Amino acid sequence: MNTENTRGGRQILVLIDRVIDYLLNFFIVYVAYLIVTMIYPYREYMPLEQLLPQLLMFIGTVCLVVSLLYNYHNVYQPIRTHRTRFFVGHILLANLEFAMVAILLIQIFANEPYPYFSMWLTITVVISSIVLISKKICMISILGSIRANKRNIKHILLVTDSQEMTDEYMEEILDNPHFGYSVIGYVGNLSIIGLPHLGTTGDLDRILTEYRPDEVVMAFDTVRKKVITKYVTICNDHCIKVLFVPAICGYFKSPRQVNVVGNLPVIDIRSNPLDNATNRFAKRALDIAASAFLILLTSPLMIFTAIGVRISSPGPIFFRQTRVGRNNREFTMYKFRSMRVNDTQQTGWSTENDPRKTRFGAFIRKFALDELPQFFNVFKGDMSLVGPRPEVPFYVDKFKTEVPLYMLKHAVRPGITGLAQIKGLRGDTSIQARIDEDINYIENWSFWEDIRILLLTPFCAVNRHEKYAAKEAEEEKKSADRERAREMLGREENGEKKHDENA
Repeated sequence: MNTENTRGGRQILVLIDRVIDYLLNFFIVYVAYLIVTMIYPYREYMPLEQLLPQLLMFIGTVCLVVSLLYNYHNVYQPIRTHRTRFFVGHILLANLEFAMVAILLIQIFANEPYPYFSMWLTITVVISSIVLISKKICMISILGSIRANKRNIKHILLVTDSQEMTDEYMEEILDNPHFGYSVIGYVGNLSIIGLPHLGTTGDLDRILTEYRPDEVVMAFDTVRKKVITKYVTICNDHCIKVLFVPAICGYFKSPRQVNVVGNLPVIDIRSNPLDNATNRFAKRALDIAASAFLILLTSPLMIFTAIGVRISSPGPIFFRQTRVGRNNREFTMYKFRSMRVNDTQQTGWSTENDPRKTRFGAFIRKFALDELPQFFNVFKGDMSLVGPRPEVPFYVDKFKTEVPLYMLKHAVRPGITGLAQIKGLRGDTSIQARIDEDINYIENWSFWEDIRILLLTPFCAVNRHEKYAAKEAEEEKKSADRERAREMLGREENGEKKHDENA
């Protein structure tokens, strides 16, 4: 196994990626300039031949700045283990930041008419985003296919004493063949099922010399610092990269933030992207602007729904209910009333065939019209447009003892829609499945993911949990049929045995 070739290949690939991006952006900016000069012929007084040297120098500088932004936003991180949306989001973010700075500079320094430069910038950013994202997706697809076919593989040696952590690590490797990882075996003093045992930890130096793995991954339940230091020193002597799987990996499944207390690194297991003030500001700005716009846009629908609720059954138009929000704080959530006034409105769980629903209530719930007043909750700051759905205190107290990690959903503002909702997990559906999606959303939040969820929500407005419930009912029916078949088979076998005994 040639570690040097693997690392060298990685560096060459990154260099090629950077050069291609630079050249693509250079070409795009130049083409955008030619397009704009045809739309706004303000530079007719200076022939292109005379302007060309200055123009090319300017474009080269712009592309260099953009390349630095790409590097700052980790666009050239290893493709092997990052998801496609990671690169898409970071390319868009870098281009957006460049556009914002460029607009500011244009307004301050530009002598030419503003539309000339704004059109140039718009064309450049749009085409650049499309082309570079398409290129990155192609690269990810091609490399993933190559690695899935057992080429461009990284050979891993596992040093471990934990069957559970080994199983979790191997599950990720086997479920993602496009990562291009191959575990050659393990080194350890305990028996681990499922991997070749290459030797004990006392043989680590010899094994590294013999097998020359690309990386060593260490996964221990408990181990002393002195012992770990010894293992790391041996790997360092062989110039082999060392990675650690923390013992808490089974508790959280997303990348964690490493902080420093003095000179001591500590892992923040509750870290999420919205701990960053800039991210929180961007999300809140989107909430305020979009909720204000949506309140105006949906006001005719709200008026129609309010009239329908008033006519359909006696009682108030709005349903006010206490829900649990960010940091476990309670707030009042507004909805259009879809049920008859009842005594269990604070604790009663709504089901698909709930007898408390009015006919008009069933209609507005089917198309999520009952949730329109929550735009006011978003504008106030109690909620966000996108986030985990808030629950009533009664069920929060119930689920926090029954559903693992349930309370982590309260790390962010609750939302009108969310990742779980666009996947059909609404109403009377699996709580565990919803929590899994909520935690996935929180731990991997991005501004562009919020935009994606918002764009998909109108197409998912009809309660998809009807399909979920039907599927669950079908599975239960199949299970019951199998159980009855087993019972009948058992009775037949018992009958045959009795017949044999009587004979």
